[in-house]
Amino acid sequence: MPRLDLNDREQWALRDLLATEPCPGSPLPTRHVLELLSVLIHADEVGAIYQDGSYAVTDGISLGGMPGVDRTLPQATPGPHYLGILHWGAHPVAAQACLGGLRGRQDRLSIGFRNGAHGVVQVALDRWNGPFDDRDVAMLQMLAPLLARLSRERLTPQLPTSLTTQERRVLSHVAAGRSNAEIAEALFVAPSTVRKHLENTYRKLGVTNRVAAVARLQGRDLPDIDLRERLARLN
Repeated sequence: MPRLDLNDREQWALRDLLATEPCPGSPLPTRHVLELLSVLIHADEVGAIYQDGSYAVTDGISLGGMPGVDRTLPQATPGPHYLGILHWGAHPVAAQACLGGLRGRQDRLSIGFRNGAHGVVQVALDRWNGPFDDRDVAMLQMLAPLLARLSRERLTPQLPTSLTTQERRVLSHVAAGRSNAEIAEALFVAPSTVRKHLENTYRKLGVTNRVAAVARLQGRDLPDIDLRERLARLN
């Protein structure tokens, strides 16, 4: 494996990525995660999709891309996405079996994870000019466990659908024990914005403090339920 020497910017991105929590209620990594990933592995486009058991892409996010190319999501797909890591330029036969190959890209790195019994989450990095190298592949291998953690939907019992994505992100940071100032720094917003998100979250959850909000997020405020129902929730 190539030596992975990180410059200051890459070290900052890795630290931020390690501190990031999954976004409750979504199987996809957030836009911020994709931005950090593109710092560690340079790409012209980086994106993530969720594919259900019928091979349909039902959710997705994409940053960058070739000018003039429509990246509207969701979209239908002709077959399953690849699980594990695939360096498309180095494995053209396998790449051709995945959605028809590179389709005008110079190269692609992708990594796929199971999400539940039938779902698949795939994160992909594309380059329009120039291939990915061994260091890029090694970096993705190193990040694989972290991306897997961020690509698996977390149990979110009885959270109201009115909670916005940003409110859920703030709540996940609260659950990780971070202060308002730390959350503001992680999300690149003002501390007053974090306070406003928390006020809205408390109101929507019907609670008055951080402890009660985290208990609701983690399902610890639910009454005891049958073991079979617990297993069903986890699946």
